[in-house]
Amino acid sequence: MLVATVLLALASLTNAAPYTGNNVATDVAFAHALTTKSMHPTLGYAVVKTTFRSQALPLNPGQVVFTNPGDTPMPMPTGSYAILGFTGEVVDSQNASVPLSTVYDHHWIALDKFHENVLCNGQGPQYVFGIGAESRNTPVHFPEGQGYHIYNADENQWGANIHLLHTVDLEGETPASAAKHCNECYYAPGKGPDCTVAHNGTFACCGDRCYSGVCKCPTKPGTKMIPTDYYLQYTVTYTYDLDAITPLGIGVYTTPNCQLYYGVQRNNVNPYSVSRTSFTVEADAEMVFAVGHLHTGGVNISMYLNNKRICTSYPSYGVVEGKAGDEKGYLIEMSNCFHQNDTTPSLKIKQGDTVDIEGIYYVGSDDPRIAYSDGTHLNVMAYMYTAYHLDDPSHNTTAPVSPSCAAKMIERCGNVIGFQGQCDDCATSYATELGAAGCTREGVVKGCKKKWYKDNGLPLSSFQ
Repeated sequence: MLVATVLLALASLTNAAPYTGNNVATDVAFAHALTTKSMHPTLGYAVVKTTFRSQALPLNPGQVVFTNPGDTPMPMPTGSYAILGFTGEVVDSQNASVPLSTVYDHHWIALDKFHENVLCNGQGPQYVFGIGAESRNTPVHFPEGQGYHIYNADENQWGANIHLLHTVDLEGETPASAAKHCNECYYAPGKGPDCTVAHNGTFACCGDRCYSGVCKCPTKPGTKMIPTDYYLQYTVTYTYDLDAITPLGIGVYTTPNCQLYYGVQRNNVNPYSVSRTSFTVEADAEMVFAVGHLHTGGVNISMYLNNKRICTSYPSYGVVEGKAGDEKGYLIEMSNCFHQNDTTPSLKIKQGDTVDIEGIYYVGSDDPRIAYSDGTHLNVMAYMYTAYHLDDPSHNTTAPVSPSCAAKMIERCGNVIGFQGQCDDCATSYATELGAAGCTREGVVKGCKKKWYKDNGLPLSSFQ
């Protein structure tokens, strides 16, 4: 364990007042619940664990929650610190874990607005922590003495994309088939403003852009829309002793071709569906941690370096009906693919090397691991989450242009930096002023790509 025995409890669990009546969850807000402190048993730095808990989320039967990260701020520690680990789950009003068969955690991800996933050429998923159904049993714990550095944290530096589905009283041939169709984003009326037959299996049929809380999977005739309160809570393990922690970068490879999701079709003749994507490494790197993310039906996901298999991340499936953490027929855990420790050295990767990510799903109609097996799986994912040594931990908040250009960009276009098209249009309208400040066209394009300045009033020099 990274954290020693808890020495001090600083606060007791608190919750915002739950909603009442027939309200449905729309916005999600979090509050501090608990903080504990300890000392690392061998390396001597102070370790802090803080748990944040949402207000009550009243979910009607079949309801889908899909939040906009820009409107869903995630409280995090303040100041400068290094994140050592992260975990989260859905709980009920008694703080008991909620089974995936009741509230399915499709994904919930924490996004740092200064972070960029450079492994997929700036494309693909941009999250730093989180992920899906396995997150309860698959916490992130970086190798000891290493962590994700944050400098002069903004109040709203983090946002959450939360995707939950309340799979009770669903309409379908069986409860298991109904849950599958709900969780895998099959088309049905009422599942989203853009959910059409053509969008079957996409986020459009899983509540995307339906932030009003009224999107839902079909329920049995006569089902009463009486909400049940649930809570999302997450725990951050961190330290303020930055000098004791080697800084890490976070990146996610996905297959096929950096896609967020894809579908696999039933094939009883060749029941293993394989997706493999090759990436050319653009700079030397030293990887210390990797773990895969798959959906129900996943067999494994592997990483190869120059066609040599480095590691494989395997799923575990639950075997007990309705037991939180061991839900029968659900993917409940992913094994680490790679974790540096005393016996496993870091993996050195050179510029020009080839990294392959290979994800495998079982598409036969006789899968004994899952509750309902017809072979086809929609909206599946094959991600490899990695952490690697970072030479410049402040690079995410370092302006990609000169200080004078950066100051003028913030003055004229600061509110749209990170929104490429809008920022480019703004920069064009102020081209003369930006040019006089030393900006180049190439620099402006790079400066518009992602956000790199702070909102907390600190001068540019404090983070350049």
